[in-house]
Amino acid sequence: MRQQLIIKKYARSLARAIETEQEFKICLKQLQSLAELMASKEKINFALTSPCIFTSQKMKIMAELLKKSDFNPKVKSLLTLLTEHERLGAIPELVAILPGIWAEEQGIETFEISSAVELTEKEKIRLKETLEKLEKKPVRLLFSLNPEIIGGLLLRKGNVYYDVSIKGSLLRLKEIVVQGS
Repeated sequence: MRQQLIIKKYARSLARAIETEQEFKICLKQLQSLAELMASKEKINFALTSPCIFTSQKMKIMAELLKKSDFNPKVKSLLTLLTEHERLGAIPELVAILPGIWAEEQGIETFEISSAVELTEKEKIRLKETLEKLEKKPVRLLFSLNPEIIGGLLLRKGNVYYDVSIKGSLLRLKEIVVQGS
């Protein structure tokens, strides 16, 4: 739990330092590529995350990696900090939470949308426009498929769920019938 809070602080600091959507996309892609490199190259991952390797040695390895790459200066600073504080193993987690934190910092509300079938582009646009009107701010929609809901949608905003699915309606109907018996 403490580790998650620390990684969230690093992600929030980076998100606050980034100035544009384009810069954010570049930084995210660079961090993703490093995470993929570490996942695919066991020796590099071991050298950067093992407690058996001195921090000074990790700093040299990271400096060499950064010298060979064309990373954004803000990403370089973050990676240097993560190396100094022995937190490079948390890069995959940081990459996973960074888009949500970026959106939050930009005042964008994120909704997770589950549907039984793939929505058309027109439906996605209409849903986005409707939610932006309701929220009175920009929204970001993350779509996923869930055939269990039969039809309709499940919307999640943070810890709040909105169930406008056939399955949800049937379950509510069942509760009414059971209570009436």
